[in-house]
Amino acid sequence: MTVLENLMLVPSDQAGEKLWNPWFLPFRVAREEREIRDKALDILEFVDLWHLRDEYATNLSSGQKKLLELARTLMADPEMILLDEPGAGVNPTLMRKLVHNIEQLCQGKGITFFLIEHDMDLVTRLCHHIIVMSNGEKLAEGTAEAVKSDERVLDAYLGSQYR
Repeated sequence: MTVLENLMLVPSDQAGEKLWNPWFLPFRVAREEREIRDKALDILEFVDLWHLRDEYATNLSSGQKKLLELARTLMADPEMILLDEPGAGVNPTLMRKLVHNIEQLCQGKGITFFLIEHDMDLVTRLCHHIIVMSNGEKLAEGTAEAVKSDERVLDAYLGSQYR
């Protein structure tokens, strides 16, 4: 499927999905499809993938695929988004775009992000409150400065020689 088609599939209970609606309510189906397409194009512009709207999603780079996943998520009008290692395998240019998008969504739309990430630069840039875990147990919790100076965190992730 194309990038645009990936987004247009997200909204649930679309009128065109019901067997008889395309036959008996074609104007309703067409109107709803236009609205979904317009929303998808707006979101693609926001994540800077508008120019790739007709490209097959399989042809995107790994960073572009992460932006596409963010766009698909936005089609569902979420209040909270969970990101599991968004920085993994993403080049620095696309990572800056993703970080910028996350910041805009937090500040502009009030969307809460729950981030699981090992890249501490990314974590400290995006997160106001940090919980550090090791082996399934909470080691530390607080601001970036508090967490970075916690001896348990230093031991677990950098080794005791960094004290």
